[in-house]
Amino acid sequence: MRRRLYSPYQRGTAIITALLVVLLAASVAAFLLAQQSHALTRTARATERAQAMLFVQPLLQWARASLFEFQKNTKVVDLTQRWAQPIGAQPIEGALATGFFRDETGLFNVNNLVNDDGRQNPADLAAFKKLLANLELNPHLASAIADWIDKDDETSFPGGAEDQTYLALPQPYRAANQRVLQIEELHGVRGIDTATLNKLRPFITALPTRSKININTAPREILAAAFPEQNKTVLDELLGRRISQPFKSFDNDRDIKGIKAFLKDIPAAKLEQLLDFNSRYFSVSMGISTGSAQLRQSALFQLQPANAAAPNAAAWPRIIWVKDD
Repeated sequence: MRRRLYSPYQRGTAIITALLVVLLAASVAAFLLAQQSHALTRTARATERAQAMLFVQPLLQWARASLFEFQKNTKVVDLTQRWAQPIGAQPIEGALATGFFRDETGLFNVNNLVNDDGRQNPADLAAFKKLLANLELNPHLASAIADWIDKDDETSFPGGAEDQTYLALPQPYRAANQRVLQIEELHGVRGIDTATLNKLRPFITALPTRSKININTAPREILAAAFPEQNKTVLDELLGRRISQPFKSFDNDRDIKGIKAFLKDIPAAKLEQLLDFNSRYFSVSMGISTGSAQLRQSALFQLQPANAAAPNAAAWPRIIWVKDD
């Protein structure tokens, strides 16, 4: 029998083919290992997120309990109190919790732009225009937001926008014609984009009822908009005074004189109409970190008045909304 002889060319081809098969097998194995690694990573992250979620509700209830205890012991809200201090990183069974409270009554309530009867409030509209101007934003946005909230379909000028404006868009919709629940809803208002809303966010809020401004917690920008007659130096002095001696009541002669010393030539009736020393609304921003998972949530609480049957007993704060950030 003849022995079949292979040429060097054939032997080389066989070797190359074998190497390609090995390379292909190695590539497939590497791909499968990578996919498995990604799957394990996704599973681990999903597990960490699920574990972090377990802490969200208890942390929310802790914030609620903190406000419950706070409202039992004080009738004045100011920045010297414990709620005003950020919650540092607190270890909780392998996770870290952080957060902070904010007195929402110290901010401009956009729902104040419209009275309870659904009509625009000229005084608050003027104050909001001043705030926008001070923040180097278009003051006409105040009219657009007021039109978004008020009940009529009449466009305010200049800068307003009603249904006819929004229905003419490529993706049409109507004005809300009701109070805003969360300020993120203002994204629908003409002229409000993410950058504008982010610039406004530290100074505005959306509360379910009309509210006064807490003089003990309001930023200088809010007081400057509410009392445009006062200059920056006077307002800065007021801010310093309230840290050393927070204002407590219009029934206190010292407080009245203290406020009048800064807010000169403003009638006492107007001060009582605009200002407060307490707050019924607080927001809390909470963060949970566990491994690579990070969750952020915020909530709005409304403090409840004491029960008429037990006037010395505080009621648990009501949760208005909770959202993921």
